[in-house]
Amino acid sequence: VTPPKDLKGALESNFHLEGAERLLEWRVYGPECLIARNNEIYTGIHGGEVIKLTSNHVTHVTKIGQPCEDIYEESRCGRPLGLAFDTQGNNLIIADAYYGLWQVDLGTNKKTLLVSPAQELAGKSINRPAKIFNGVTVSKEGDVYWTDSSSDFTIEDLVFASFANPSGRLFKYNRSKNVSEVLLDELAFANGLALSPNEDFIVVAETGAMRLTKYHLKGAKAGQSEVFVDGLPGLPDNLTPDAEGIWVPLVQSADSEHPNGFTLFTRFPSVRLFLARMLALFELPFRYLNSVYPNKFSQRFIHFVGHMESITVLAPKRTTVVRVDWNGNIVGSLHGFDKSAATVSHVLEFQDFLFLGSPTNQYLARVKSPKAKQPTLKVRNVRVEGEGLQASIGVPPSKATPKPKAAPSTTTPKPTATTTTTTPKPTTKTTTTTTTPKPTTTTTTKKPTTTTTTTTTTPKPTTTKPPTAKPSTTTTTTTTPKPTTTTTPTTPTTPTPEPSKPKVKRTVPEKPAPVEEEIPSD
Repeated sequence: VTPPKDLKGALESNFHLEGAERLLEWRVYGPECLIARNNEIYTGIHGGEVIKLTSNHVTHVTKIGQPCEDIYEESRCGRPLGLAFDTQGNNLIIADAYYGLWQVDLGTNKKTLLVSPAQELAGKSINRPAKIFNGVTVSKEGDVYWTDSSSDFTIEDLVFASFANPSGRLFKYNRSKNVSEVLLDELAFANGLALSPNEDFIVVAETGAMRLTKYHLKGAKAGQSEVFVDGLPGLPDNLTPDAEGIWVPLVQSADSEHPNGFTLFTRFPSVRLFLARMLALFELPFRYLNSVYPNKFSQRFIHFVGHMESITVLAPKRTTVVRVDWNGNIVGSLHGFDKSAATVSHVLEFQDFLFLGSPTNQYLARVKSPKAKQPTLKVRNVRVEGEGLQASIGVPPSKATPKPKAAPSTTTPKPTATTTTTTPKPTTKTTTTTTTPKPTTTTTTKKPTTTTTTTTTTPKPTTTKPPTAKPSTTTTTTTTPKPTTTTTPTTPTTPTPEPSKPKVKRTVPEKPAPVEEEIPSD
């Protein structure tokens, strides 16, 4: 077995899995596998039930096993592990660890047994029944791929299975022939499955070897297998594929400082045999007592010794989920150390969250998905009115008054676009009425004017910052002011405009931006 990789590069530690939100606490126990459809999450729990989670509601879907009292009667209750939606109908495919592979019609609840735990199945060296029905997935054509984790021990004796030689298998169930064809044998606790997007190969998790194995279904290498990823820093469980790659949860982490029981004594078969026998001797008195006088205490103790939950207390604090692409490269990882989401067996990316399944937790954990879409801000129809005002988003402030050119960004609009100036017909008394358009730029340049005796009415500007000049009718003599260039400052200062008189003579600059025009009389 390849030693676990160091936590650097794509495996570098982070804290994304910390502070996980706990949903339905004390209402679900051991949500091992998670699949979703129509905003509903399906999962199997201890007690043998398959349930449906909608918002904060738990709904019973089906149960393969028999009625039972508690988890210590798991072999009677049943334990649904792998779940998959059928591609050939409204069916749910269930791999129950004790009761075999089943098809359940979600409309009628009709149950059909596909593979029985009593059925002899082909193997590399010897035919034998499956003892732990675990992972399952369905191809587009309807073929069902499933795994048998061990043919030596059941899941209630999982600790014993970790000391035994690898006996896991990968099968392909053919519906038309009702036959399971063995594809791989002698796998180290075969577990979750992931079909490639083109379904030309399938990836199987070998929990006991801390690796993923690739089996070619089509092409020149059809029927051959190879290591897909090895040296994972923990034990892989269920696999969740998508178009870009696979989520690989590590149900228990491992590194050089925290070796795992599955792999610690791999090279020492005699040590493994000794430990298994010692554990059996420790359990033997309680088995004998329960056979003579059945009691809950003995049953609970036997279950605790052999089941995985007895060794979770020895597990490292680190929780890890690895991200792998379809070329077998580790491209990222998520970590946590506060055990808010421990013993993660499944990752479901759903509604911008990662929902984290577990065989032991009494809740459903979730964290924010690292691929969740971030909110974007779109600005449309930004309108700026009044002198000295600036657009607060996306419009940089002007540094100087731009030259009056065609379609500039900070000049007085063209007369044909936004400026309308009306000069009434001159009479004996010179009276000019000027309609000033609403300013639409951040810079205003006042033109020089010659003051004579006149009556001018200036409407109140529609701005919020410059002070409004009151309309006045005066007779005054004023010196022609110099042109003033107003640069957009942080706090604009706009002088109060004085009443202006009609121009006697005007020098027209090149390419002016007119603010008024004279209309000849008839």
